[in-house]
Amino acid sequence: MIQKQILGEIILDQNENFLQKSLIAREENLPTYSNQILIVSGVRRCGKSILIRNSFSEKQRGLYLNFEDPRLVNFEPTDLSKLEELRDEFGKTAILLDELQWVEGWEVFARSLHERGQALYITGSNASMLSRELGTRLTGRYKQIELFPFSYTEFLSFKGLAPEEASFESYFQLGGFPEYLQNQDQEYLRTLLRDILTRDVAVRRNISNETQLIRLGVFLSSNIGKEFSYSRMAQLLEIKSVRTVIDYCDYLEESYLFDLIPMYSPSIRKQLANPKKAYCVDPALASANSLSFSKDLGRRLENFVYLHLRRSFQTIHYFKAKNSECDFLVKWNEEVIGAVQVCWELTPDNLQRELQGLKEAMKETELSSGYIITYNQEDQFEEITVTPAWKWFLTPSKNYFLH
Repeated sequence: MIQKQILGEIILDQNENFLQKSLIAREENLPTYSNQILIVSGVRRCGKSILIRNSFSEKQRGLYLNFEDPRLVNFEPTDLSKLEELRDEFGKTAILLDELQWVEGWEVFARSLHERGQALYITGSNASMLSRELGTRLTGRYKQIELFPFSYTEFLSFKGLAPEEASFESYFQLGGFPEYLQNQDQEYLRTLLRDILTRDVAVRRNISNETQLIRLGVFLSSNIGKEFSYSRMAQLLEIKSVRTVIDYCDYLEESYLFDLIPMYSPSIRKQLANPKKAYCVDPALASANSLSFSKDLGRRLENFVYLHLRRSFQTIHYFKAKNSECDFLVKWNEEVIGAVQVCWELTPDNLQRELQGLKEAMKETELSSGYIITYNQEDQFEEITVTPAWKWFLTPSKNYFLH
């Protein structure tokens, strides 16, 4: 338990710093007046609190509290009610709670505020925490926004650059974490990976062997876009239990660090049985923590294309047939609506292979068109459009597939 007076002093201190945060334009916007609980979820350091800051000027008077402050180590669920009292005493109109996943029972407090028509904004870095509590106690009472590191267009806005191949090369190398773009110190990205694995995964899941967890994170960073099986990964990482590997991978997904996508099949059983592929929430983060020192530009581009798709769609598969492959099939309402192939450079040696894989996926899913995304090439092959990544990234991917 924490005394109300001390909690108030911490809030005043945090709010002073909160209001001094630099405003960064994002494509997502939070409504400042809503009859729902507003939740921003995403990986650590992607700008969730800044997004809330963009929506609350001092005039709008939001009471802000970040639960990662070590001074709140004694905060208990019963202390949540004190926030209402302090909000009213400070003349605020809304409560803004940053990284709320550290507080057990927060959803009861959130529901109580909502039922009394009071404004609440929440951020969180754990997908499992949010989905579980939101799906049980808060169904229909909230609006959730997933936030990622900068997209290409957000990067352009942040850097004041024009859309062209040169600016995309910069984005391709630097990725989208806001703080990294300011200091460009790769040690920041290595520390960030370790922080996510230890603080957002190991601490929350009571994992004592952090070394195994870190090795898994480095392994996935080193094998972006490559097929893997849990049993093979257990052997390579010398983890005795395949079940442990599966659990650890689930935890990494919960932290928004990696997405593991299945092979496309109408059979759910086959989807579960076949190898998966991993993509990182930021390709620069993966590169900085990779053990592979060869520049696999194609895999890196593939990761960027995946993220562009993921910003609009949650269900994405890869396609593999006997003699052909396609990088991404996009689903919407259980229907495949888009097929995307990624190739760094189309050449006479690989053109037919890339076209065949895409056409086979289109045939299997009854699609009439598809895309090949390259680094800087542009062309048209009947129903298949070849376009440079930087041009394709200027438009949300849902605009290509949802009409």
